[in-house]
Amino acid sequence: MENIVLIGMPGAGKSTVGVVLAKRLGYQFLDSDLVIQEHYGKLLQELIEEYGVEGFWDVEDEINASIKRKKTVIATGGSAVYGKNAMEHFRKTATIIYLQLPYAEIEERVGDLQTRGVTVRPGQNLWELYQERLPLYERYADMTIDCYGKSLREIVVEICEQLQEDEALKKSARSRGRQAKTKKPCVEVQQEGFDEKSLRMQREPLKDKDIREPLFSFLEEYYGKMRIIEEKTMGRSRADVVMVLPDALYGIEIKSDADTYVRLADQIKDYDRYFDYNIVVVGTSHGEHVPEHVPAYWGIITVEIVDGRFDFYVLRKPLPNPKVKWKKKLELLWRPELAQLQEWNEMPKYKQLSKAKLFDKILERVPEKISEELLRAQVSELLFERDYSKVQEVLAEYRKGELEKQIDKETDPEERKRLMDELKQRQKIAKQNLGTRPRRRRRRKGI
Repeated sequence: MENIVLIGMPGAGKSTVGVVLAKRLGYQFLDSDLVIQEHYGKLLQELIEEYGVEGFWDVEDEINASIKRKKTVIATGGSAVYGKNAMEHFRKTATIIYLQLPYAEIEERVGDLQTRGVTVRPGQNLWELYQERLPLYERYADMTIDCYGKSLREIVVEICEQLQEDEALKKSARSRGRQAKTKKPCVEVQQEGFDEKSLRMQREPLKDKDIREPLFSFLEEYYGKMRIIEEKTMGRSRADVVMVLPDALYGIEIKSDADTYVRLADQIKDYDRYFDYNIVVVGTSHGEHVPEHVPAYWGIITVEIVDGRFDFYVLRKPLPNPKVKWKKKLELLWRPELAQLQEWNEMPKYKQLSKAKLFDKILERVPEKISEELLRAQVSELLFERDYSKVQEVLAEYRKGELEKQIDKETDPEERKRLMDELKQRQKIAKQNLGTRPRRRRRRKGI
């Protein structure tokens, strides 16, 4: 077969099934929604708002009809079946598989239609959309897979087995009755040579601590020069990982198989305030449903055990975060780092201002005197060069210097004495803290 095209309602799991299926078959994977977004440089919802529902169908039809690939699993958007040119193109170049789910399950998975980039006519509800599309899915499908109540692995195994049977029938027909050689199901091929430890790893749910170290190695290979900061406080939440690149900050939330989505909605709000890009990393049990729980501009990385090793796959690349707040981003910096930022941009020092007021002074210069691009790079550089082994020392030295300057300028004897007492107290605390070992932070090679 040349390609495999997955069709079905939003929430049916086309992208997640497609990734795993491509791995099993040794194919490439392509998400047609991402092709559309990358072509236009806009989110699907933005395109729907710009072109209207039927105008978007024309856009989708044109892009899908232009896809020229070989040995690729292509996950399409739910509305791909409205494009006659594209579906005729897929019929000639691929086996089309319909991932079928009952309406109740689709309703539970989909959530808010407006934020998912689903093409819905004014006044149309999800049930009406389901009834409208069902005949189209059935019309174009070469194969229908009932996904209800099945795990991701079971769905992929069933697809592989049906593909194998279809291939065997085609070979039989071509050979005029000669017995065709059959292949093992693709999942069995993946399991050949597994030792007991590898099989046990594959059966057990992945935990956060299992994922972290292999993830850092993957990120370093994928993104290049970088800095990893773990467990960073952001508002009311903690970012599992902050990845610092020379020109941007990435927030990374890890959802292992042992985690739930209970707190994710609140965590997303905090991540969106602080970071230029956001990514969720999920184990196999979450892979099928996570696109329903994170915004369309979030990236998704899946992780599973393949042949006894961690296998990471970028299911969806992150897009620029439209909700990032510069004030929140500046909160990630220490006071000495803010002072360095002021010096770089030839700003007054504003020693008496609170951090919040200082943020205002910095942002007053954006974009007339400081471009957002420059400020973003400067924040990244400060975090990139931060030395966590000297946290207390750096802060104590900075505070000491500021206090000493105040003492030198102070003319009131009582206020001068108070400042000197404060200086002695801070020196004492700093000395005690320097005797303790700060929590170790990972610093990647190449930095």
